[in-house]
Amino acid sequence: MTPTRANKGQPALSLQQFIQRGQVILMYRKYMRLTKQIPDKPSRREMREWIRGDFDRYRSESDPRRIEVLLAQASRQYKNMESGMFPIQ
Repeated sequence: MTPTRANKGQPALSLQQFIQRGQVILMYRKYMRLTKQIPDKPSRREMREWIRGDFDRYRSESDPRRIEVLLAQASRQYKNMESGMFPIQ
C-alpha cells in the first residue's frame, strides 16, 4: 500500500485506532458545539481553550485501553456539562 500525502512517513492506522480516532474527533466536536450555548463570548473562548488543551494533553496517547478510559471519562463529563451547566434550548 502506497502512503498518501496525509500520512507519509507514518504507519497506517489499525482498524481499532481508526475507529477510536473518529470517536475522539466526534467527542471534540460535541464539546465545541456545546460551547455555542455560552452567551458570554470571553467565557465561551475560555471554555474552548480549556477543551482544546485537555484534548491536546492526551494527543500522543497510543494505548487503546487508556484511550477507551479517556473517552468514557469525556462522555461522562460531557453529559454532566450538558445537563447541569448550560440551559437546553
